[in-house]
Amino acid sequence: MRKVVALAFVTLDGFTTGPNGETDWQLHNFNEEMGEYIYQSYEDTDLLLLGRYTYQQFAAYWHHQYNKNPEAARMNNTHKIVFSTTLTTATWHNTRLISSNIAQEVNALKRQHGKNIAIVGSTGLIQSFTNLGLIDEYRLLIYPVLLTKGRRLLHNLQDTRQLTFIRSRIFSNGVMLAVYQPVKVACVFNILSAAL
Repeated sequence: MRKVVALAFVTLDGFTTGPNGETDWQLHNFNEEMGEYIYQSYEDTDLLLLGRYTYQQFAAYWHHQYNKNPEAARMNNTHKIVFSTTLTTATWHNTRLISSNIAQEVNALKRQHGKNIAIVGSTGLIQSFTNLGLIDEYRLLIYPVLLTKGRRLLHNLQDTRQLTFIRSRIFSNGVMLAVYQPVKVACVFNILSAAL
């Protein structure tokens, strides 16, 4: 089965944006080494999942970058799904709109043949997918920044979630990649039953 991978930029105190949606703190520490990692992540992905806000930002930017940014062809040609109950159409090339039956739709995508399915940015979507148990791997790029207020990556979760550490990496700029996967609850119950 394909994996749904959530890739997020987050501060040390757990925020993805400042109180007014600021993300400029991401640019201060971003370097070529991180760019190569993100490029490789896209190589392992053939479907992007986006929330409405990220979709609108990406579509407005990448649509006009063909002659300016070497990544434009990849971003414009990659298949994308935007999840929104307020949008009525998705006009960015290779984009489909989903507004209902999210869990069924995503689980059907996981069963298809292909590479990873990535959520990029889209904090609200990451939270919704976490509550639905749809994320198979979290890849967090943790910045040595303290914002103290803003929008947290994961808030108002419905249940406690146990995660398993997979790997980490420290980039030369001090940003840390931390990769986690959810613990499968059925396995925990099986271990407890076997112990009894």
